[in-house]
Amino acid sequence: MKQNETKFWICDNCGKKIENIKDGWVEWLEVKDQNGNYRNKSIRIVHRGKCLYNQDLVYKKYKAIVADTDLEDFSGLDGLIDLLSYISEGNFDNNEEVLEIIKRIHIPGYEEARLYFEEAIYDGVFEPNTKPGYYSQRDIAAVLDYIKGK
Repeated sequence: MKQNETKFWICDNCGKKIENIKDGWVEWLEVKDQNGNYRNKSIRIVHRGKCLYNQDLVYKKYKAIVADTDLEDFSGLDGLIDLLSYISEGNFDNNEEVLEIIKRIHIPGYEEARLYFEEAIYDGVFEPNTKPGYYSQRDIAAVLDYIKGK
């Protein structure tokens, strides 16, 4: 196993590890705009079956429906191209949300390191020279080493 290989994901609902890709789920809200077109928002990675959006509450609060798929469906090259097409087609209100999901699924080590970037920068583990959240594999590896030493 490579040092930076993604070993788990963090559930955006409960904050606990999703240890197996088959136990993960990706979901988002589809909200109808003033013109009757659906716009997507609030994409997240959660545990399959137990940390999902509550469809009734989502509809009452946002007048939205929940769209979803297996985490595994967005892994691999076909999953990456699907996520990139969402950005290209302008399906989401905030493309940074989709880009964050892409990084979490496709950038080795990113998911494990992402919660420690600010702390690692503060502690001098690496000096960022990119847009926040867009760090090199070298920087991610430094953060992963930093986490191991804690």
